[in-house]
Amino acid sequence: MNKKILIFGNGQIAHFYFAYYQAKEVDIKITEADVTKQEEVIKAIQDYQPSVVINTAAKTNLEWCGNNRLEAFNVNVLGAGNVAKACDEAKIYFIHFSSGCIFSSVDGKDAKTEESIPNPSSYYGWTKVWSEQMVTFERSAKFKYLILRPRQPVSAQVNHKNMLVKMLTFSKFIDTANSGTVIEDLMEWTDQLIDKQVTGILHVANSGWTTPYNIGLMIKEFILPELEPEKISKAELDTMTPNTRVDTVLAIQKLEASGIQVTPYEERLRQIIKQLGQNINNMDKEVLRQQLEATAAASRQRTVLNNVYESLYK
Repeated sequence: MNKKILIFGNGQIAHFYFAYYQAKEVDIKITEADVTKQEEVIKAIQDYQPSVVINTAAKTNLEWCGNNRLEAFNVNVLGAGNVAKACDEAKIYFIHFSSGCIFSSVDGKDAKTEESIPNPSSYYGWTKVWSEQMVTFERSAKFKYLILRPRQPVSAQVNHKNMLVKMLTFSKFIDTANSGTVIEDLMEWTDQLIDKQVTGILHVANSGWTTPYNIGLMIKEFILPELEPEKISKAELDTMTPNTRVDTVLAIQKLEASGIQVTPYEERLRQIIKQLGQNINNMDKEVLRQQLEATAAASRQRTVLNNVYESLYK
């Protein structure tokens, strides 16, 4: 199909899409429209006349959402409904970002499918469940939508929002099974899904799972050799964080059945973490310091920092 893409939201995923499609010379724009204001959403779509709309707009910090419930609901839930409604009326293919965090898995064998019943442990998680319902509420029979559920997005990009960059500052790691989504892969998957006009709900994660402790060991191998990851229990982690973090394993058979080739998570993690290390080495030290200290400030609220991450920029 002839792609002309409009992105709602201005975060990590939005900018990945922008860079990815610009490199492919596809028309793409990130709109500054406020998703909580229906008239701004409609105007943005009318002005740009996209063939695809991707909604990444969301409040994602668990603590912030828990403390600002009305605003989180307005953006994550009602905002998603506003964009979906406008796309339905304009007959535009709509992609909405939900989250794999709406599930909690007991262990690595407890993989959740698209049909599994959500069991969020945070208010943020509930807003993503409700957002999915709002996307489909009162829509026409011909509305073409795709709801994507990623899990713990990671990349080789040095950005304080990147989970791997956050983990560079950690000293303690749990050893519980979790799925993950390599953002660089997500870009390719999305492009193929748009071409195929896939609809419905889809888990978008790399195959298999790993644990935060294993990621800590990879960080030690490729980036921070002085790091000594300390393995802790989930119960100990829960005493350190204001909101309980879920462990989630996603089944991705539906993604693969859509014709998407998916690389195993641990294999891609090793590649991505190695590339992240190379990117860090090639980065301006002051810019790197700013990114690491931004993530360290957030990390202090929910874990104990290691004493070696500063060596990356000193």
